[in-house]
Order: sequence, then structure tokens, then C-alpha cells
Amino acid sequence: MKTGASIWITLRTLLGDLPEVECRWHEPLASYTTFRVGGPAFCLARPQTTDALVRLVELLRSCQVPHFVLGGGSNLLLPDEEVKAVVIQLEQCASDISVAATGDDGKAWLAVGAGVRLARLQRYCLQHRFGGLEFLVGIPGTVGGAAFMNAGTGAGSMADALLWVDLLDGENRRQRLPQTALSPNYRSLGLPDESVILGCCLGATVCAPDRQRASLSRLLRERKRTQPWQMPSAGCVFKNPAGHAAGALIEKAGLKGFRIGDAEVSTKHANWIINRGRARSKDVVALIEHVEACVRQHYGIRLEREIRIVER
Repeated sequence: MKTGASIWITLRTLLGDLPEVECRWHEPLASYTTFRVGGPAFCLARPQTTDALVRLVELLRSCQVPHFVLGGGSNLLLPDEEVKAVVIQLEQCASDISVAATGDDGKAWLAVGAGVRLARLQRYCLQHRFGGLEFLVGIPGTVGGAAFMNAGTGAGSMADALLWVDLLDGENRRQRLPQTALSPNYRSLGLPDESVILGCCLGATVCAPDRQRASLSRLLRERKRTQPWQMPSAGCVFKNPAGHAAGALIEKAGLKGFRIGDAEVSTKHANWIINRGRARSKDVVALIEHVEACVRQHYGIRLEREIRIVER
């Protein structure tokens, strides 16, 4: 079934008949993203269980309907107009955290649902004295999104802590892939784009609460010092080219503070574009394209985008 005008009418009935799936029709998405930018979605679907998620994805794939997982809405730029797609949230069907295994050496393995917010995972670790995942502090979004893009900082990345990942593949099969079966690299876990991550297992160690809090505080202070935390954004816009820092290239091109509408290259970190209050998606896209052209003109380097730009 193709996505002509009639499919959206038919799809509304089909989705409405799915058990354990909450559907929010023409739901505005700006408040669901860290950029605070974006128009409504045809449908925001919130499956209540993993089985409901599988049924939902099977239906959308069989009908050839555009769809994607929203996650925490970070690292994402949505269009100003309605998104003709079904946008899926996993916060209700993949929200558990549990201890999968422990070792005599103080090692622990945490099974974490893809819909778990990274901030909630940090609180869980602090409460249960699990260290080793502090590198995720301050990163917005969910565990599933962080795993898919191998999120991290100079202190570590998801692939470093990963034991296995559970996913729904392009053939609607549930798979558990060990870390050794993956091909992680910079900002990618090496999974096909059609994969839907259900959860993963992350390694941690039992540690002293005072030491853990000190580590978290130090990392948070550094992030707040170097990044424009107080403003809506999607984090780093570009990947670092080999041998270069994207932010340094943009800064040397004289682009800090450059604005199009209310979209601005941050004066604190040039690889961040911030929303000064009323930025539109088209402003952000125009600014991204301007930055790319300037860096290419000055240095002959083509910047690769780290954020995902969703077309209408």
C-alpha cells in the first residue's frame, strides 16, 4: 500500500484498531524536541507493550508508511509543516531498568529499555551505587537513541559499555546482538537504519557514592562551561572531520554568533546551533547550509551532519 492521500484515511482506522497503542492525531512535536522546533505529526503513536510495538511496526511496514522512533527528541530537526509519518515513542513500552547480572569483582550488567531517559538512568545508577556510565551525564535523549548513534563524550561512548543490544530488525524479527557482532564507529553503532532498538545491556561497577557524585559534578561543570545548556538546541550539529574539531573550524571561519532568524551559531560552542526563541526549521536548515558552505570555502572540508533532519 502506497502513501497516497487515501492511505492516511485508511491508516487512521487501522491504527485505531490496534490494541495497546495510544494514538495522538496531528500532535504538535516542538515540545517533544530539545530544539523546540517542528510542526505536528500525522500520528504520535505510544505503544504500551513490546508486543504492541511489534504489531505497530509490522503494520506500518506492510503498508509502506513512513515512520520513525522519536526517542528523546534530541539530535533531531523536524520540519515546520506537518510530518506525514507515524512518530513512535517508546517511553511506555521499553522503560524498565534492572540488574541482569553481577560479578564477584563488583561488576554489574544493567538491562535498560530503549525508552529510558538518560537522566533517569543516571539517577538509578546514583541510587544503586553503579558507576561507569557517568560519561552520559548531561546528554539529553533516551538509551535507545544514544545506543543507535553510539553517543558519548571524550570520557567514553555507548559502545564501550555495551554487552548486547535487543532490536527489531527490518524483517520484524527480534534479535539480541552481542557487542562483538556490531561494527561501532564514530556516532554509529553500525546498525541498519530500519532497526528499532528495544533495549540494551550496559556494564557498570559498584562504587562509592561520594566518588560517583564527584565525578558527575566534575563532568557536569565542564559541559556547562563549554556548552550552551540554557538554550534549546540539538547538541553538536556536525561530526568532527578526521584530524579536526568541527567547532574549531566553524569558529575560525568567523561564524560564532551568526544568525538567520532566531537560529544562531552559539557563541559558547560553534558546533551548536541554538534557538533564540522563535527559530523555525527553515532558519536552522539555512544556517546549517551556510556554515557548510563557509567551512568548505575556507578549508576545503565538507562537514558531515550529526543531527538528523526529517523532511516533510
